Amino acid sequence: MSEWKRVAETADRIQQAMTEAGMKQIDLVEKTGVNKSSISRYISGQVEPKQQAIMALARALDVDEMWLY
Repeated sequence: MSEWKRVAETADRIQQAMTEAGMKQIDLVEKTGVNKSSISRYISGQVEPKQQAIMALARALDVDEMWLY
């Protein structure tokens, strides 16, 4: 059985949504309440955001939560 391969990582999706929204990391910090170091780690791909962070990021970036996953 072959393994499924993700088309895009969450970090890539966050970066894409930020670019399209014209937002910087500090904008996400202000809009989500998630601290700057966490946002930085999500964007770099070091850490996958938990459900609460995904919800906040999706709202701030005006994208679907499932799209971010």
